[in-house]
Amino acid sequence: MTELSPRLPVKTTLRLSKVRQQMSLSMKASVDNAVLAQVSREIDVTNLKELRRKKFDKAAPRVSFNTLIMAAVTRTLLGHPLLNAELVGDQILIYDPINLGMAVAVPDGLIVVVIRDAQHLTLTEMAIAVEDCVARCRHDQINPTDLDGSTFTVSNLGMYEIDGGFPRPRPPEGAMLLVGAARPKPAVVNGRVVPRDIAWFSLSFDHRFIDGATAAAFLKDLNELIQIPDMLLHQ
Repeated sequence: MTELSPRLPVKTTLRLSKVRQQMSLSMKASVDNAVLAQVSREIDVTNLKELRRKKFDKAAPRVSFNTLIMAAVTRTLLGHPLLNAELVGDQILIYDPINLGMAVAVPDGLIVVVIRDAQHLTLTEMAIAVEDCVARCRHDQINPTDLDGSTFTVSNLGMYEIDGGFPRPRPPEGAMLLVGAARPKPAVVNGRVVPRDIAWFSLSFDHRFIDGATAAAFLKDLNELIQIPDMLLHQ
């Protein structure tokens, strides 16, 4: 047991849970082993939310806004293989499967659960996978294999009213996307100022093998897909 020498009077002492111990090791490795950079932009998600309202508001399984984001990210990653890769020595390993990590908040920390082969899932199958992962995380039914093997992670903090941040990719992943809260803002559409739902998308990446232009192109294509989200209805 580590001997503590508190510099001030201590009210109480908490022990790091196993989840938080793993988070601590992962974040330390991210700082030590990668050269991190970030690009961010606002994205109009009005059409995405409208698609959910019209097509899936009462549908089963529940297609959440987060499910639509995960599907859009998966579709966009197909055209940006460097963001679905890792650096090992002097070699960039570009992975065939898109194993999408999804950050889920639990009482003692944050769990990133993996949706495997996301590129092969229909929107309905993605919704089922998202619901199942969230439910098992919150009922402490996750296995170690559910947490291993992700190639790109999405963290949606919109439900916490967070606008943006600097997510740290989980080693050995090369990139991670943080999605902020969708807030109504004035925007110019067809020459008119109208209210639209706007959210910040922040992409952090390992600058050793991913350039800023590559990361920016990913966000550009993601934005274009979100503006015409009906494309997500077709595999």
